[in-house]
Amino acid sequence: MITMGDLTEMFGVNSKQAFDFFLRYLCEEVVSKNVSEMETLYVASVMAHYAQTSRHEAMSMSPSGSLYDILDTFVLPGFTAEGAAGLQDPEILEVAGSHTLLLVGFFRDQMKRQHNLGWYVRLGQSFFDRAGSRLKAEKKAGLLRSVALNFPLWATACSNMSRTLREERFLLKFES
Repeated sequence: MITMGDLTEMFGVNSKQAFDFFLRYLCEEVVSKNVSEMETLYVASVMAHYAQTSRHEAMSMSPSGSLYDILDTFVLPGFTAEGAAGLQDPEILEVAGSHTLLLVGFFRDQMKRQHNLGWYVRLGQSFFDRAGSRLKAEKKAGLLRSVALNFPLWATACSNMSRTLREERFLLKFES
């Protein structure tokens, strides 16, 4: 008799496996680029996190489903006093940047039909840059500013990784 534990063991992907999976593909994309290992680890962790986060997550901010959601959640509220105050919070700005990276990077092909991706790339850069300039922890602040500086590269790398994964979907192997 097969138990639920057996199914989880056979089909479940834990956080480390998801991270290692994205890290491997991202490293292939940026091998010849001048980016830090910490940036690569950070971007892989962002991709792995959202690969395992439901759009209907109740405990935290669920991933944006489209670039319209980025506008509704992180840009338009900035036109009100209450919303503008929230966009000073480095954690919210980092989440906004990571949502933007996910959509203009990994889901670029789906987003490009309806959106000006160049504008959203600059917006993602701005989110990470503002998060980095507002953080007190200098090491993480520097990392977020580096991600902001290299945001176009990361968006392209995530897009290329997504295409590679779609083209090789039957060749994917998960290591345990």
